[in-house]
Amino acid sequence: MGANATKPNKAAADFVLNQQKNLPIALKPEDCKGKTYIVTGANAGLGYEAAKHLVRLEAAKVIFGVRNTEAGKVAKSTIETELNRKDVIEVWDFDLDSYDSVKAFAKKVEGLERVDALVLNAGALIRAWDVKEGNESNVTVNFMSNFLLAVSVLPHLQAIAKKYDIKPHVVVVGSVGGLFVGEQAKRFSKTGLLDDLNDEEKWKRDMPERYGMSKFLEHMATRELAALVPVSESGVVMNVVDPGLCKTALTRNIPFFERLKSSLAKAVMGRTPEMGSRTLIHGIAATEESHGKYLTACEIRE
Repeated sequence: MGANATKPNKAAADFVLNQQKNLPIALKPEDCKGKTYIVTGANAGLGYEAAKHLVRLEAAKVIFGVRNTEAGKVAKSTIETELNRKDVIEVWDFDLDSYDSVKAFAKKVEGLERVDALVLNAGALIRAWDVKEGNESNVTVNFMSNFLLAVSVLPHLQAIAKKYDIKPHVVVVGSVGGLFVGEQAKRFSKTGLLDDLNDEEKWKRDMPERYGMSKFLEHMATRELAALVPVSESGVVMNVVDPGLCKTALTRNIPFFERLKSSLAKAVMGRTPEMGSRTLIHGIAATEESHGKYLTACEIRE
């Protein structure tokens, strides 16, 4: 067996071992006092738990970017009541289906005096053919809209870095699924990638892997963007975190038998949303060594 053939097996073995780890909480209250954090998709799952950590760690402001603002307000009330910290959370409308919504959100971010980290957690696993903003919906929601936001607010983050002599972070929540799309990626044109991704017939062929492909694009885009704007010039750290397999509602809309297999895997080795959220906290805490890197199990990987 060749070296290349062993890589997926090693990655799978590493994944299973990593799932068993008790992950650290990489930030302390003294790290978060007076700071402002933005977490998209914060009304449930990993985003909710990460935001809850930040409130507990005495952040001055935590902004929820959510599509369902009513659910966001319920989450805000629950966290602030449980932790006895009022008026810390703000709930902002943020819909990855709409570039106008993303741009409006970015405009509000530009009005903030300070941003210490932007956590791009919102996303979806979509199994029905749909087109949003001219692209297949997984591509729009998980990749295009997230990076539209990142690129839009980057100049403001750079100005904040210079003004306060800090290193704001952009933390992209990726997936180990983005590491297992090698064969699928080979089937796409190198010069017409979006055309292939937006081809409905090719979507039918690749549907089970399309979420992973959108996450692969996130990984690659983070790496490329980080190379274009090194920390030494921008003052901004960008990384991708893999939360692992977590007991969240991400797979609620996939076909029954796939959902059953996913549920069994989660029951055997799935992390709780709180444990998975620690990887997001690690992304915020990670040093500039993490710039452009893939982080998993609260460790920097290439």
